[in-house]
Amino acid sequence: MRGLDDIADQQLAEARAFLANNRQRPAPVPARRRYAMAALALISAAAVWQADWLSYLNDQTYQTAVGQSQSIDLADGSRLELNTNSAAKVHFSRHGREVRLVYGQAVFTVAHGDHRPFEVYAGQGKVRDIGTQFDVRYNDDWVSVAVLDGEVEVSGKLDSAPTPLHRGQQLSYKPSGEVTSVQAIDINSFSAWREHKLVFQGRPLKAVLEELGRYHHASITVTAPKILYTKVSGIFPTDNLPQALQTIATALQIKLTQTGPKSWQIDRR
Repeated sequence: MRGLDDIADQQLAEARAFLANNRQRPAPVPARRRYAMAALALISAAAVWQADWLSYLNDQTYQTAVGQSQSIDLADGSRLELNTNSAAKVHFSRHGREVRLVYGQAVFTVAHGDHRPFEVYAGQGKVRDIGTQFDVRYNDDWVSVAVLDGEVEVSGKLDSAPTPLHRGQQLSYKPSGEVTSVQAIDINSFSAWREHKLVFQGRPLKAVLEELGRYHHASITVTAPKILYTKVSGIFPTDNLPQALQTIATALQIKLTQTGPKSWQIDRR
């Protein structure tokens, strides 16, 4: 159905050329020819309208549950990778390629050779691709954008000036449109979730547990609040919570007790 765009454009161009050529002739145009010209113009206009109308049928919504990830090949050859508990709406038309990240996190690998702009909307802002691969994470109160390859332009609000972002860089913006300063990232660590891993370097235990909690329906109780500020470093699986918790307990020398099928308690040893 995407091929209708090219057919409609060609027919419209031929109709315009036919009309322009006949306007230059001083002799009157026979009625039969006028009817043919009008019919051709009407068919061309209908084809263009139909192509635009059909483009709005090319809307897809993709969603993942907690602990699930999904890789989707889009119609233009681009790829969308959704992380745990995420949702995205994809709309392609003859004028542009748009994705709305409703919530969660996704990596976009944009196909080259398509003249239509590729734009990702999250919160109140927008990310415009300039031939690249980038990660967008949308929480309730902020959006984070990281470039894994190439370059993008990030606007905290749709009408604000864009900020260029290059490979190995990250920034965030809030609902107010305020954009943070650009920071460097470790690309391998940042995108480890695509291989079902999480990499932490000196992160507080509280942040580690919150990140692991994105991938599981589980309850973790910490009896000594000070433990939550202990620094954690390591690589942990996203698809095996008991193993991840046991690794943390061994490294920090804390006591881990499973209190139910999906509940644990952490105490000082």
